[in-house]
Amino acid sequence: MTLLTTNLQYKNILILNLRKIGDTIMATSSAYLLKKAYPEAKITMLVKPLTKSIVENNPVIDEVLLYDYSHKAKWNDIKKSVDELKSKNFDLAVIIDNKPRSAMLSYLAKIPKRIGFEKITLRNIYLKLFYTDIYKIDYDFINTQQVKNHEIFINRITGRFDKAKMVMPNLFNESQLKVSSLLDNLSKNRLNVALCIRSGIKFKDWSQENFIKVLNFLNQKYELNFYVVGSANDYDYAQSFIEQSKINIVNFCGKTNLPELGYLLKQSDLLLSVDTGTAHIAAAQETDTIVIFAGTSHKHWAPYSDKVKVVYPKLRCYPCSDKKRKQCKSYLCLENIDINNVIEFCEDVIEEKRK
Repeated sequence: MTLLTTNLQYKNILILNLRKIGDTIMATSSAYLLKKAYPEAKITMLVKPLTKSIVENNPVIDEVLLYDYSHKAKWNDIKKSVDELKSKNFDLAVIIDNKPRSAMLSYLAKIPKRIGFEKITLRNIYLKLFYTDIYKIDYDFINTQQVKNHEIFINRITGRFDKAKMVMPNLFNESQLKVSSLLDNLSKNRLNVALCIRSGIKFKDWSQENFIKVLNFLNQKYELNFYVVGSANDYDYAQSFIEQSKINIVNFCGKTNLPELGYLLKQSDLLLSVDTGTAHIAAAQETDTIVIFAGTSHKHWAPYSDKVKVVYPKLRCYPCSDKKRKQCKSYLCLENIDINNVIEFCEDVIEEKRK
């Protein structure tokens, strides 16, 4: 595959990103870099309905298209999406999610330039049909943070050396007031500590018991406001956690949408979280964040920010592959998380904020 001519000035760019919340927040960095390189270009992002609110009203994304991704999608649904893409007359498609479905959609839509960032093997050699240009992954991709991977990819397209930045959507005044009213009910002159205690994935969810041990220590040593954040589906789980803790913790689950959650985390002094999209939202808002990792690699998937600290298991089997993880029944990685390490990181942030 040939390399692009870097002096091309694209006017109508499509970014394909059919991934989940955390991945989509990280993918906004690709829109940021493309907008920086081609300020006159229209940037469109194709996403799943789940992540629509992250990219709508986003200063680096001009238009949002939706694709309800399913491995068993009917041909009529695929054709409908392809026809919509054709009607937009894109001159460049950037497949940021490395999904064959995204590559296929851009191919069927006959977008003249279709660029991927891939390690081509016999298993995925068919991708050469879908792309016009493929940049080889010729470095340690897995042990490189994902936003940095986006940075390398986009800079190879543009021929520039720009630094990646994640961008959250602009928030309407009424949403800001809504979040402020939630915080107004908390005790004044205390640091605000947000808690994200559930991802919904078993191998990522640290036990409520261990979270409570950390909070008991912090609660005895400092005067803090604690609140759990998450979706409406997390409300009952959070309520059970609060009742067991016997600590004054507020349940904010379901009280905000994703952009509002970003604004809430921006007003927070610290987020203590499992490995999930909420941690990436906090990183995009430059909030001090401590993330508990188990199973997946923190080197690749840790939120992208200098204000993020990660705690991970010291085990030979960590990080593990999807295949090995499916065979694991005990999740020793979760049991191996050092509670004292989590407490120490929390104390470091709190002490610095108190100064």
